[in-house]
Amino acid sequence: MKQRVKVVLCGKEYALSTEDAPSYVYQLAKSLEKRISDITENNPRVSAHSAVMMVALSTMDELTKANNSIEVIRSQVKEYVDEAGKARLERDAALREIDVLKAKIEQLENLNKLRELKESIQADEAEPAVKRRRKKAAPAEEPAPETAAAPAEEAAPAADEKQLSLTETEA
Repeated sequence: MKQRVKVVLCGKEYALSTEDAPSYVYQLAKSLEKRISDITENNPRVSAHSAVMMVALSTMDELTKANNSIEVIRSQVKEYVDEAGKARLERDAALREIDVLKAKIEQLENLNKLRELKESIQADEAEPAVKRRRKKAAPAEEPAPETAAAPAEEAAPAADEKQLSLTETEA
């Protein structure tokens, strides 16, 4: 809603139509009047009209410099936003790579466990053969019925373990 505001500049009254608050317009007029009177008081030969032109030129200079500063700031903000976008993309790529590497680590750990299990099974299979060699090298004694069945029982689990190792390595 437009309002009519009356201000006095250089002794002359002006009626302005504005949407701004009257207090804001009065503040602008007071600031302008001060700038004009500063010029005319310091240079008595300068007319009010010339002082107004000097203030206008000075104000245009300030406005142009402010607009240039705004453009520089906008450009910097755009650069920061672009850099932040690139950093976000790099972070997302790094997180994906971390997930891939974690999966590889897990896969390698599982392979290592399988290898250890296979070596354990092979060691268990080799153990009865060592016991058999020792028995052949030892003096022949009549084996008790319980001990005679023992080598067969030891051989049977080894065969089962062999089947187990095959199914585990196939998986």
